[in-house]
Amino acid sequence: MFCLQVNNAAVGGMEYVQGVDTNKEQFVSMDKKQRLAWLNKQGRETYDAAKNGVQTNYYGTKIVIQALLPLLLQSSGEGRIVNVSSDFGLLSTGGEMVVNNEDLRKELDDVDNLTEERLDEVLDSFLKDFEAGALEAHGWPTAFAAYKTAKVAMNAYTRILARRHPELRVNCAHPGYVKTDMTIDSGFLTPEEGGRNVVTVALLPDGGPTGAFFAEGKEASLERHRRQSDN
Repeated sequence: MFCLQVNNAAVGGMEYVQGVDTNKEQFVSMDKKQRLAWLNKQGRETYDAAKNGVQTNYYGTKIVIQALLPLLLQSSGEGRIVNVSSDFGLLSTGGEMVVNNEDLRKELDDVDNLTEERLDEVLDSFLKDFEAGALEAHGWPTAFAAYKTAKVAMNAYTRILARRHPELRVNCAHPGYVKTDMTIDSGFLTPEEGGRNVVTVALLPDGGPTGAFFAEGKEASLERHRRQSDN
């Protein structure tokens, strides 16, 4: 029996204003950075939304994985888990640090020593700093803060699982910047195109990579992708 689990549910971790003008023509001349800046202006990052973002994007996925893990481990083939992630979950991307706290960034990248318990502590600290208005002071993301932090944690958890269960294939898949309700249709890709990038990871040949990060269907391990982004 071949078992596959794809975890896709997510929220933006923000409260968006109602009645946003989504005239598609306004995006034609915008690059990705400009579209994300526009998207960020459409919402408010409240504590309740941030808490919901962490609970849904990280803990929601983790709970479902733990519930189905026994079935995956019984798979006669290679059981597979694909966590739909984001380039926002990389420790740095495009030369910009997502996590500005250097010690924390190194700790999150040290998958050989990182634990689930430590990830819980990191997320608790994030929410406390969010409530106290101390995100920037402690090196957390300040735009799309909860979404980025939860995806950073999910990418790290994916690597922990891959190390713990080498008989499984456990990977992250960034589908691309997709036109969805969560992006207020500001993305470049259709849902079908984004879904295809995730399916590509789900249907990798037996013996393929594990603990890796795939961006739009192409592999770049989390560590290697981080180093390339820093150069």
